[in-house]
Parts: sequence; C-alpha cells; structure tokens
Amino acid sequence: MPSVKRNLLTFFSVTRLQNTLLVVLAQYLSAIFILGSTYPVADLLQNLELHLIVGASFFVVTAGYLINQYYDHPKDLINRPVKTVIDGQWSLSSLMRGYLLLNLIAFLMALKVSLLAALFFVGYITTIWLYSHRIRSLFIWGSVLSAFLAVSPIVALFLYYRHFEPRILLFASFLFLLLWVLVQLKDLNNLKGDLSSGLHSLPIQLGESKTRNITAGILLVLALLGLGLSLRTDLGQMQLYFSTSVAVLVFVAIELIFSFMGVSYLKMRLLLKFWVLLGTLSILLFDLNRLHQLKAFIFAL
Repeated sequence: MPSVKRNLLTFFSVTRLQNTLLVVLAQYLSAIFILGSTYPVADLLQNLELHLIVGASFFVVTAGYLINQYYDHPKDLINRPVKTVIDGQWSLSSLMRGYLLLNLIAFLMALKVSLLAALFFVGYITTIWLYSHRIRSLFIWGSVLSAFLAVSPIVALFLYYRHFEPRILLFASFLFLLLWVLVQLKDLNNLKGDLSSGLHSLPIQLGESKTRNITAGILLVLALLGLGLSLRTDLGQMQLYFSTSVAVLVFVAIELIFSFMGVSYLKMRLLLKFWVLLGTLSILLFDLNRLHQLKAFIFAL
C-alpha cells in the first residue's frame, strides 16, 4: 500500500475521526439552536471566534486520541490486535510529536479568542493527559472522567456565550450518563486486556455480573430521564428522540441483565453510539424556525 494511503488509514484509525467530527457537529448545533439562539444564524456562522473554539476542540480531542494510543498500545495488542497492527504504522515518538503539535495549534486558536478560552483549553489538555497517564486506571474515576471529557467541548461554548440554558444542561446530563454506559460496555468487552495491563475498571474490581447489573440500572435511570424529557414542551420536536430512547435503553438494560438474545457488548455499544449520533442530530428539531434559517443560510452560499 502506498505510504500516503497507509498514513491516511492510520490517521483515521488512531484519531477516530468519526468521533471528533461528531464533537464538531454537536458544538455547532448547540451553538446555533440553543446557546447562541439570540443571534441570527447568519451572524453566528460568520463569527470567526465560534469557528476557532470548535477548531481548538477538534484538535484537542484528536490529540487526546493520539496520547491514548501512546499509552494504550500494550493492552490493545490483546483487545484489538488487528486495529493495533494498523495503528502501529506510526511509531510512539510520532504519536507524541503529533500530540504536542495539535495541542499547540489548539492553544493558539483559543488564545486568538481570549485568555479565558486559552486557559480553559490548557486545563482541558492537561486533564486529558492526566486521564490517559494515570486517572483512567483508577476505580470509578477513570470512567467518570472519560464521560466528562467527552461533553467538555460544550462547556467551552457555555463559557463563550455566558448563557446558562437548563435544557442543554439536561441534555448534557443525559448524554453524560449515556457516555458512561458506553465506557462500561467498552470495559466489559476489553476485560482481558485491561486485566493484563493492571487497570482497575469496574468489571475488574466488581466482576462482570455486578458491572452488568449496575450498568443496566443506569440505563433504566436514563430511560426515566428520557421519559421526563419527552414530556417537556420546550424541547420542540426533539421530544421524539427522548420518547423513542426509552424503548432502546430499556432493551439494552434487559439484555444486560438476562442476555435473552445473546447480544454482544460490542453490538450494544454500536447501538448506543448510533443513538448518541441520533441525539446530536435531534438538536436540529429543537427549533424549526432556526432550522429554516440555517437552510436559508446554506443555500445562500
């Protein structure tokens, strides 16, 4: 395989580009439909500072995947041998250089916005490194911090717009718990490799059966939260997402407890990752008038 194609394949594999692009999409939709809803859509999307914040988030998250790969290499040889062979096209020193370069670009972009934005991203970068280097191996704290880091780019928009919106807080809480469940499913699926690497994940500390039951309990709590959100009239047509979420979450919870269909952890995780994507896209239904403005702006380009 030519080196350019090989490097592109490695880049997509290591950085999980689909995940970072989902972060970018979530930030733009949150800014347009919720946090920046007092601004005309055209003015919002022509604001350079918004694009700088989103760009900085993209580079920091991408760098986070590089540093995770740097530290994850030994256990990934056990958990994901095929993917690790692809990722191994880049040396550990190359991963570290890429990590430092992307974080530097992110810092400079954030500094262009404001000193507060730059300090936020310095804290975000530091926390990701601490998670990868040390915290992820700690009981409970690793999975909690992993889910928190995933929703942190939205916090950057909170700080920029200085707009506290209870509805986005509820959605972020729903997303946080859903991401925590995804971490547990990943840990259940990677139990063998994590055990050999000396990690202290929930399945290792409490056992597979108890972890399944705890995760199922969180899913049922999520289903109740989704039911409550589906009854809110100030969420627009986004209610449809939360009402249908109840059935999906209950199904996965029951499957975790009883395994009546023998669905694997990987398939459960893929289903819930798809549901995160749908949740992000459902923000488009939050305000149909804003959606029409967005369409008009796009077609006017």
